[in-house]
Amino acid sequence: MSLKNAAELNSTAQRINSSLKNTSSTRVREPITRSRGKVRGQFPSTKMGRLIAWESQLERRACYLFEFCKAVEAFREQPIRLYIPFNEVIKRYTPDFELILQTGEIWYIEIKPANKLLDLSLLAFYQAASKELVNKGYTFVIITDQELNHPIRERNLVRLRHYQDSSLSRELINQTTYWLSQKADCNLAELAHYTGSYQQAYSLLAQGHLSFNLEQPLTEHTLIYIKENTNENSLFTGRTSPDFRPRTLHHR
Repeated sequence: MSLKNAAELNSTAQRINSSLKNTSSTRVREPITRSRGKVRGQFPSTKMGRLIAWESQLERRACYLFEFCKAVEAFREQPIRLYIPFNEVIKRYTPDFELILQTGEIWYIEIKPANKLLDLSLLAFYQAASKELVNKGYTFVIITDQELNHPIRERNLVRLRHYQDSSLSRELINQTTYWLSQKADCNLAELAHYTGSYQQAYSLLAQGHLSFNLEQPLTEHTLIYIKENTNENSLFTGRTSPDFRPRTLHHR
């Protein structure tokens, strides 16, 4: 490894460590009053080792996305208060989430129903917020119901969440990965038979050692794959300035 590469890796590690120190449960904005009919709750995050507060069903679904995205090192809710120059005034704004990626990048996330983006004034404000954050070296992303409302994917992630912290030996992981690499194809039932139980099979999937198509129901016939690295910089679908149209997001 060259001295330049070593320095870059060290810089990235320092940025992640510095950011992780700030991922406490303290929120910069607390709900002042309860809105009638509005559902709030807490997401038990294995990744963060604490409960993550959410203020809508869309935010709850986003928590599942961040929890299972391997490129997301950490995430927190209501992370910072920003002051955005907009229409000759300064507007106070709090993003819904902050993501810290394994690369050291920091993304700020707004969760919003897609129809809200038809409001041109609101869209202009988000463009201003994005510009302010980009100038500071961050990324601003809007994720809407169109990207989050996927019932099959959600059911799969809800099932797998129970196996995130199950114990798996390195020997089992290595042996299963090698065994799978020698097969033309393999379904969940075959994986469970090889590992000795469905719990072991689900744990391998939940912890990212193996993968499957999240957009299809997880059944005994579901095909299982070795985790691919070819698209490891591809995260999920979201929207960025200036047009805020849905696109697959990538980290650097």
